[in-house]
Amino acid sequence: MPISTKQSELIIGLSSEHRYKEITYAHAHLRAQLLYASQGSIQVFTPDQVWILPPMCALWIPPRVEHSVISLSQVKLNTALVEENAAKSMGEHCFLIRVSNLLHELLIRFNELDELKDHPDDRSRQLSHALQIIVFDEIKRANSLPVQIPWPKDHRLIKICETLLRSPHHVYDLNTWADEINTSSRTLMRMFQRETGLSYRAWLQQMHIALALKQLSDDQTIGQISESLGYTSASAFSAMFKRHMGITPQQFKQYKK
Repeated sequence: MPISTKQSELIIGLSSEHRYKEITYAHAHLRAQLLYASQGSIQVFTPDQVWILPPMCALWIPPRVEHSVISLSQVKLNTALVEENAAKSMGEHCFLIRVSNLLHELLIRFNELDELKDHPDDRSRQLSHALQIIVFDEIKRANSLPVQIPWPKDHRLIKICETLLRSPHHVYDLNTWADEINTSSRTLMRMFQRETGLSYRAWLQQMHIALALKQLSDDQTIGQISESLGYTSASAFSAMFKRHMGITPQQFKQYKK
């Protein structure tokens, strides 16, 4: 979408609809982007991470960061492109935020209004300006979530991580994976730490939390989620989730829209 005629705007709306499994190939924006699926779930690839975004979460992407998107369901995007200088206050890294009910409604309304900008009147200009300020303020106030899946560059680790992401209940130990790629478990452990910044176990837990957020948005029970992720009990999964998120899965589920 061309944005050159709107460069003076604090925020530009960007809405679109996408089919299940539709791919938006790697691209970047001159502006920062709050990438938000108001309906459905998406998976986003940035240079060093994979992100899974259920409807209650959005991804902040700084200017010029390349990203691609896969729709995990039928998806409606209501995103915001934020002017580059204003975006500097948000830092230089991607991060996940929790979208409040207010921010959800504001993004939908702003995108509806932004689509009518070809024939603006004084009232719509004033409303747009007010919404831009409020939306940006709500983005800055939003709670960030400590959830990301660091993605390796070594082709052997990529194969392992892709397999785990597709089948998270098949949690093999390091010895099994080491045999798969003809190396030792000690070498594989060092590779995981070097490539992702996390131990194998910590990487698995990050992936499980990211997947669990989507499953919680789909109204799956804690028992269903824990079983799908290979945990021996719902309590074991809940304890891991609370250690990382500060609240239980049930509390997180009750808080969602």
